[in-house]
Amino acid sequence: MLYRKLGNTGYDVSTVGFGTWQIGGGRWEVSSEEERIALLRKANDLGVNIFDVAVVYGQYKDENGYLQSKAQELLGQAFEKKRKHVIYCVKLGQFDEFSHQHDYQAQRIVHQFQQSLRRLKTDYIDIALIHAPSIAVVKNQSAISVLQTLKALGHIKSIGYSFEAEPEHVQHTLSQKIDVIMLQYNLLDQECAESIALAREHGIGILVGGPFKRGYLTGQYKNSNDFPKDDDYWQWNITNNPGKVEHILNRVNEMLNTYGTPENLRQESLRFILSQQGSNSCIIGHRNIEEVIENINAVNQFADSLTFKPVLIEDQAKEDATEL
Repeated sequence: MLYRKLGNTGYDVSTVGFGTWQIGGGRWEVSSEEERIALLRKANDLGVNIFDVAVVYGQYKDENGYLQSKAQELLGQAFEKKRKHVIYCVKLGQFDEFSHQHDYQAQRIVHQFQQSLRRLKTDYIDIALIHAPSIAVVKNQSAISVLQTLKALGHIKSIGYSFEAEPEHVQHTLSQKIDVIMLQYNLLDQECAESIALAREHGIGILVGGPFKRGYLTGQYKNSNDFPKDDDYWQWNITNNPGKVEHILNRVNEMLNTYGTPENLRQESLRFILSQQGSNSCIIGHRNIEEVIENINAVNQFADSLTFKPVLIEDQAKEDATEL
């Protein structure tokens, strides 16, 4: 595994990260909880050290009708005894996965934060991000001020925002006291290239979500008939945005003609992101260990053309043992 420094946070993050939206379940048929926990642990054994999760990932109601996060619970079970070997990136503010409803008031954010600690079985969070705020929320700064307070109290190590491909949003954060931004940047969504460079100049670490554009850039979908019929995300888009879906598929098929195979397209997708100076880690929604291995191998194949600061997992383990 290869690593990069995450801005000025002090963290060395694996260039291949792990997004837990899919394994949280809810929208998809997923493997058993035991298999998902094993997947998380195997990924960490291979060097993946940053795990991205939101309070709405794998959302379900418990016996009391309270909304819980299965993805957070799985992480807590997987790494309770290996806490120092993982970096948790937790997104706060949304409270409904399907409608993307949100509430950035202090009381809601603090409550979500407290529940995240409980589910993750930890007493601190490495990175906490305001999840998909509007530009008005970014300008107002009331939401980020809650995280700044929690950071000052020692409950959070690093703070910031999670955006889509929204360069204007990023622009308004550069003068704020933040450490990390997660944003969308890939072969199809290149609007944030300049924003990544500007963030780097300000010492802000960049985590890149959606490197495969929700599956488009995996090369497995040639036309709309290839989309999973039981996946409500794809079915909603086919029904409501057929023109947009067709346009993206045409662009992907052109890329496939250029790169030859779906495997080559996936590798180029990662190379494109990590070649952008300032991009520190690709947060990928792995569903099985084969995908983890493929993505690590893909990065290793073009690593010689990139500049990295390698960190050996064995050396980190020795440091942790010394601290104990």
